[in-house]
Amino acid sequence: MGVGYPDEVAEYARMGVDMMDCVLPTRAARHGLLFTSEGRLNIKNRQYAEDQGTAESACNCMVCRRYSRAYLRASMAAQEPLSAVLNTVPTWRFYLGDDAEGAGGDGGRANSQYNSQ
Repeated sequence: MGVGYPDEVAEYARMGVDMMDCVLPTRAARHGLLFTSEGRLNIKNRQYAEDQGTAESACNCMVCRRYSRAYLRASMAAQEPLSAVLNTVPTWRFYLGDDAEGAGGDGGRANSQYNSQ
């Protein structure tokens, strides 16, 4: 299907599309692409090798509380099966609008680069 990137969801919903690609967030995360309020984060990039920040700065999920971007990158590089799960959690939190405390239920997207309005 291919419909379901964060910047497309609101636009397609306005057009009447009510079925999105439900596997996209998980599939992307398994391959190291995380969706955050700051945009797309390719955790495999070298720039994250020593980055002690969280995957999503506004997220309070178990992954963002415990693991740095450097750890997520290292686990991807080592092909650890757990990396797929660790990358998926903050991505789904972003999609579900649960990632930021006080975000007003929009998952922080009102002020993100995904806001297509």
